Amino acid sequence: MAEREIKFRGLKKFQIFSGEVKQVWIYGFYLKRGTYGDPGPQAHIFVYENGYEGYRVDPQTVGQFTGFFDRDDNEIYEDDIISLEDNRIGIIDFFRGAFVVRLGKEKIPKFLGDIRKWQIKILGNRFENPELLSEISKSKSSKIKKKKNNY
Repeated sequence: MAEREIKFRGLKKFQIFSGEVKQVWIYGFYLKRGTYGDPGPQAHIFVYENGYEGYRVDPQTVGQFTGFFDRDDNEIYEDDIISLEDNRIGIIDFFRGAFVVRLGKEKIPKFLGDIRKWQIKILGNRFENPELLSEISKSKSSKIKKKKNNY
């Protein structure tokens, strides 16, 4: 069996001394866990750096690495917004057991593995670049809705 890398990313938000809210992507493995005082299991991304360190992240931002890379060798994750060679813009989604690209008015998503690496350019993601979603929805009759995935 071929070995594959299974990892996730999640957005951690924190407030610095000036009161400004910062956010940073955490990459690692995903686990819902509870700790003393938590109301229930919370989304965590664990990173191995001289032992495992867990970071609580926003559960709505958790997305899995697809196993694919764009033309600049950047890892493609669920919820990334991409541009294809023909200037169509789409969003990466997990649908019926596979990673797909939802493009414009097309009702049937395209399997990500069928698109050649050199055609894909990551433009951003739906959390940090929500304005890019309007580019997709301009040519779409219905808006993209994020489904809750339970990992």
